[in-house]
Formats: sequence, C-alpha cells, structure tokens
Amino acid sequence: MSIVDKIRDWSPIAVGESAPALSLTADEGTWVRMTDFKDHINVIFIFFRSLNRDEVDVWLKGFQAHREHFEELETAIFGVTTSRTDKLRDYRNSLGLDFYLLYDPFALDSKKFRCSGRIRPFCKDSVVVVGKDGKIAYSTRGRPDADELLQFIAQLEGKPVPGQVEEAEEEERAFSAVRNPGQRPDEVHHIGTEKILSLLNEEDSLFKMVDVRTQSEYDADHVPGTQHIPVDEVPHRYQEFEQTTHLIFMCQAGGRAMAAAEFITSIGGSEIYVAEGGMTEWSGERNAKS
Repeated sequence: MSIVDKIRDWSPIAVGESAPALSLTADEGTWVRMTDFKDHINVIFIFFRSLNRDEVDVWLKGFQAHREHFEELETAIFGVTTSRTDKLRDYRNSLGLDFYLLYDPFALDSKKFRCSGRIRPFCKDSVVVVGKDGKIAYSTRGRPDADELLQFIAQLEGKPVPGQVEEAEEEERAFSAVRNPGQRPDEVHHIGTEKILSLLNEEDSLFKMVDVRTQSEYDADHVPGTQHIPVDEVPHRYQEFEQTTHLIFMCQAGGRAMAAAEFITSIGGSEIYVAEGGMTEWSGERNAKS
C-alpha cells in the first residue's frame, strides 16, 4: 500500500476497541479524563477541524438542542479541536452551547482515536461514542446529526428516545382544547416521499407542505419550498397557510406533524396528509445548511 493509500485509509478507531487514554483541558479550565466516566457515563466526542464554519456551527447546535435528552440517557457530550481554550470559550458562548469544548494541542489525543490528520496536526470532523464499559460503541468520519446519535444511545441504553416521549405529551397538551374527539382516524393519511413529490409536482397542484418543527431544526435541514410554523403556534397562525385543504405536514419523526394535521381537520380541513417518518425518512431533496 502506498503512502497516499495509507493516508486515505486513516479511518476512525474501530467499534469494540478499548477507548484510548484521553486527558484534555476544557474551555473553562476543567481537566477532563477518560477515566472519569468509565462504568457510569457514556461519552460522545465530537472532533472538528476548526471554528466558525457554518456547517460545524449547525452541527454543534444540533447536539445542544438535544443536550438534556442525552443527559437523560446518562451521556455526556464534548467537542474536541486544536484551538486554544480562550478561543474555545468565546466560540462556545457565541453558539450558546452548554457542553464543553476540549483543547487538544497538536491533535495528539485525537490521533489516538484516529480522528486527526495522519501527518498534519488537526482534528478531522468525526464522532466517537465511548460506552460505559470503556469500549468504542460508535465511530464514524463526517458529521452525523444529533438525532441519529440520540437514537443510537437510546438503543445502547435500552430506553425509549426521550424527545419522542416528550413530544407526544406536548402535542397532546397543545391540541387537546381544539381536537375533535369524534374525528375519524382515516381523515389524516401518512404518505411517503414518493407520494408527496407526486402531489406537489402535479400540474396546477393545490398542495402546500408545512414544516412544524422548531426554528433550529428547520434552519439546520428542511425540504426546499416548505412553509415553516412551529407546531405550538399552529392554532393561532394557521391562517398563514391561506388554505385549510391540500396540506402536507412535516416534522422530524411524524408526531408533531400529526398533531398539526389533526388540528386542521378539527376546524374543517380536508385533504390533509402527514409525511411518514418525517425528515428522518425523507429521501427527496433537502436544504441542509452548509
């Protein structure tokens, strides 16, 4: 194998291996050691190359949005890069992150996880999850989103995904006052990407797609051309749809979209659809911030 091939083959540490020793300074001065977490906390290490890149900003904010959910699953989050602690502190504050960023001079600890340049001292965008047993549970190059990691950690812990449970409860509270208890369950239909695109692309189509997730979720990744109104604002902003028929609702997994769809049918709407599986299962074009 040539030197070039060896460099290209520099993939992150393999799942199942024991986690290497790690001892780094957090942006606020705390010393973080791998041994601090063994036997009681899972750890997500988000390695990233440099500060102030739009795609990384969005990526880190995605983890911030789920930070409390990860904590419920006994999982800590740390960002790792080569910038000094003062710069990391300013950067973390600018993004509103509640998890620490670790200073890895010359990417020496990152190199142990194979999440650095093989020759040059920088971190590569990668994610590694270390389980409570001290072994690598998840390892990948690139920028997997927080939802994917949340589902993985929930499976690792054998627990339900925290956000999905809370989402269902919140939707029930938000719409209980206006939902029609006698509504027929077949008034709202779940349809997949192919059917949605078919409806939207019909000649003189009357259909409109509405994304009811939070602003941060929408900003990070959405279907082009969708209208955005968060689910809890639908009851007092639904006039902005300018129609109560031929609507397709989208959220992250389907729950919030169903709540919005049920509200519209309760006030007389018809031809109302929900994107099955939400953005998690959407296979069409998407506008991800980069």
